[in-house]
Amino acid sequence: MSLQRKQIVSSALSKHLSLSPEAPLGDLGGYDIKSLYLNILKSSGKRSPSKESEEVMKWISFAEIFPVDSSACFDALNGLNEVLALNSVLLGNGLTPSEADIIVFSVIHSSVIGLSHLEMEKLVHVMRWMDYIQSKVDFGKLFEKVLLKKDAFEFQLQGIKVDNKSEIDTNAKKTVENTKNKEKLEVDSSMKKSDAGNKSTGKKESAQEKKKPSETEAGEKDKEVSVSLLNLQVGLIRKAWKHPSADSLLVEEIDIGVAKLRQVVSGLAKFCSPDDLTNRRVVLITNVKTWKATRCDVRRPGPLCI
Repeated sequence: MSLQRKQIVSSALSKHLSLSPEAPLGDLGGYDIKSLYLNILKSSGKRSPSKESEEVMKWISFAEIFPVDSSACFDALNGLNEVLALNSVLLGNGLTPSEADIIVFSVIHSSVIGLSHLEMEKLVHVMRWMDYIQSKVDFGKLFEKVLLKKDAFEFQLQGIKVDNKSEIDTNAKKTVENTKNKEKLEVDSSMKKSDAGNKSTGKKESAQEKKKPSETEAGEKDKEVSVSLLNLQVGLIRKAWKHPSADSLLVEEIDIGVAKLRQVVSGLAKFCSPDDLTNRRVVLITNVKTWKATRCDVRRPGPLCI
């Protein structure tokens, strides 16, 4: 393996493990990737579980034999693409990239950055994974950013394509107006039936007449509610910390593309730490009323309480 590739792997692992890139390892020429990994891991004071360590070694073997020739390189990337078609990351749960992901990313980066757009389109899973790793780890200026062409999201509702937000808002307003008009007609109808019932059959039958339209009204109202009324936005968690009054809650500041960050409380403290949530993307419903409760009900199925 070339000295340059060893230097890149050494620097990337050092940044990932919060070590100084200039940590003394001596002459890198006498190291292979496995030796580099073990020495850097030892310097960090971190120990990997035996099972995880075995998996890391498998990917180190892949990195050590990764070819330099462009045609052989693409074949190797294609094999990696097949693995990533079934896995989000090479090793671990994806909340924090593993050493295996860092090593393989470092080795293949120079080959991926030189691919044509057509070749990148054939390696969709590799490109998705590369984009994830470079967004999760701050490599500084060590690697050139891999730029991906991402398709714009198009909202689809009941077989009708909606190309922009104004059309979504228009459809939502029409749905609300139709719902209100129908509710008003049903209320008027219910009142007329109630008056007729009181005159002809007395109070008992009148109560039954009132009950039936009420049930019908609730059923019709449920049918008329459209998903287009919900304003779904993708946000980036800029900062997260533990709730000062509840151990089971976390507070997140989320960037949804406006000047002021949205503050959200979630019942995720049992499942992840504030560091795990930082720089992760989430989907928010941003047009519902703020809860007046003093705490979030963590029994609710959604991960975020808005």
